[in-house]
Amino acid sequence: MSSPNPILTTIIFVFAAQAIVLGVLLLIKRPRSQSNTFLSLLIFFFALMALNIALVNVLRSYNMMDTFRYMQLELLYGIGPSLYFYTKSITDNDFRFSKKDLIHFVPVVLEFIFYRTAFYRLGSDGLYNTPSHPYTKYYLAEQWLGVLSITIYTIISLLVLFRYQNWLKQRFSNLENKSLNWLKAPIIIYSGFWIGWNILTEIDRFAFDRGLRDAYFLPAFVGLAIVSYWIGFKGYIKARTKTSGYSSRKTKSDDGAHNPKWANKITKVMEIQKPYLDPELDLAKLSALVDLNPKQVSHTINRSFSKNFYEYINSYRVEAFKQLASDPENKKLTLLGLAFECGFKSKSTFNDAFKKTTGKTPSQYVNQQKKESEKKHSVVP
Repeated sequence: MSSPNPILTTIIFVFAAQAIVLGVLLLIKRPRSQSNTFLSLLIFFFALMALNIALVNVLRSYNMMDTFRYMQLELLYGIGPSLYFYTKSITDNDFRFSKKDLIHFVPVVLEFIFYRTAFYRLGSDGLYNTPSHPYTKYYLAEQWLGVLSITIYTIISLLVLFRYQNWLKQRFSNLENKSLNWLKAPIIIYSGFWIGWNILTEIDRFAFDRGLRDAYFLPAFVGLAIVSYWIGFKGYIKARTKTSGYSSRKTKSDDGAHNPKWANKITKVMEIQKPYLDPELDLAKLSALVDLNPKQVSHTINRSFSKNFYEYINSYRVEAFKQLASDPENKKLTLLGLAFECGFKSKSTFNDAFKKTTGKTPSQYVNQQKKESEKKHSVVP
């Protein structure tokens, strides 16, 4: 544990307490939603972790650690399930929390009971005794299993989010209002905190013999308390965003069989009808144009062009932009204006697609083309 610091401890108390209040407001917010419930729990458990550290520092400064053993607030085993079910609820349209899912929260109930027993009080105090108390091994096992629980759930949650992002890119050419940027923030932030915290503490333990603890321990939990407050505030004022129809349920179908003729059909439609100029083009619309079902189109694009739908459509838009940018009549238009003419819907998507396709930013590409053009005109025949 780090040295007591009244200023940092006060900041943790203030923001963690407000985060818990905002979490409760989010829980009772109308209309009710699964995502709000699990986000509320996630905020609560992480804020409780920060609050617990502040409480320890206060009681230590008054030599009242014996009292703390009866007031332990931290509930590690609630963090992982809350993070996982929050991720599921924002990415999967078909997900419904059921009674059987309650089993994931049984460990946090057992943890709460454990902290009210002599196994915890004597075991945790025994850490500082030589030899340690016989119950100390139970306390350490409970703590390390809690760390393992959060780590496993965090990895699974990030995989769920990764699959959702891949699914989007197989079906949409513009991801604005579909990629759940705000809703993903708690997952990324809390996962990042947990992974970063464990890496940092292990480096400190093995490389510096805990010599850096005072430099990062309380500041890290100040950050956690402030971030939890921010997430609670944003969660309360933000409207719920729909998930674009993603479902984790697998459907059996043979429609994904590969047919090289479908690739020619898709290419012909793209070159003649130019559907990529439509900013709202998605997999369903293109499938209707080529008279194939969405799974056939997606599979063909993946196999024949080695791209997902997002990359495939935007590669045509990038080429269309290059043509417009090379036309002297379009010099008065901005780069973003030209991008919108080619079917892009936002600056971020345009820049991302252009950089991946050409290896350059749009402005770098246009400036390079201007220099090459000037060199050609400066050559005397």
